[in-house]
Amino acid sequence: MNKKLVWKDKELVTLPKLVRLIKNEHLHQMAKWGVQIRTAEEWMLYLTEEVGELAEAVSEYKYRKGEKKHIELEAIQVVTLALKVAEMSQEVTV
Repeated sequence: MNKKLVWKDKELVTLPKLVRLIKNEHLHQMAKWGVQIRTAEEWMLYLTEEVGELAEAVSEYKYRKGEKKHIELEAIQVVTLALKVAEMSQEVTV
């Protein structure tokens, strides 16, 4: 099945829900891996991997009967990690 993927920007009207999903994903990651200390390059590699998983979810949805919910789950993982990278970039390291 070839689904058309043209989605209209919702202007973040569901932001409170998204923030809850991001917080839950953060808690899940912390429970799974704890506090991680990596180089900026390693964090970028992890983020790139997550973006690849999002691309795969979109492709699966469009071409192979994948579930739309999987796109949301992968996008939340991308956003969570990207926010962590943004937060870590604010820290002063010695």
